[in-house]
Amino acid sequence: MKDEILQIKNYIDEIDVHGSSENFEYDFCPFLQNILDNYTAKQHDDFVKEIFNSEDQHLYFIARFLDFTDYDMKGKYESSYVFCECFSKINGVEYLKCLYINLELHLMQKKCFKEGLTLSLDDIVNNLYLLINHLRDKNSIDRCLEIIENLKN
Repeated sequence: MKDEILQIKNYIDEIDVHGSSENFEYDFCPFLQNILDNYTAKQHDDFVKEIFNSEDQHLYFIARFLDFTDYDMKGKYESSYVFCECFSKINGVEYLKCLYINLELHLMQKKCFKEGLTLSLDDIVNNLYLLINHLRDKNSIDRCLEIIENLKN
């Protein structure tokens, strides 16, 4: 597995961060997904631990992969946790703020249209609590708590 993780890191190092999205979509995502699909739950956990100790560029591409593919991690680490943790480790807190705004929009759509969303109310609440654990400013945390409180009404 160490060889595969090294291979993934080397692959990421070869990617141009400002390159076209097609390279990311058609090259990196299938490449990483093929490797992860063959991993056991324990190997997924080991992979996540290894990635959490990686360089910012590796964290960024893993988070982008999870976001782009909606990949479901096996093991004790949920994909949404890994995604948030990657961005918090590279100090992508501004991006996390955009996520709770997006979750709030999901809630408004759910209330108005009552269908067509992939996230359930429980999923939205769980993701808000997950974001609270990673946000560092009081205003953002208060806003997430306010959104959750409004759900009860």
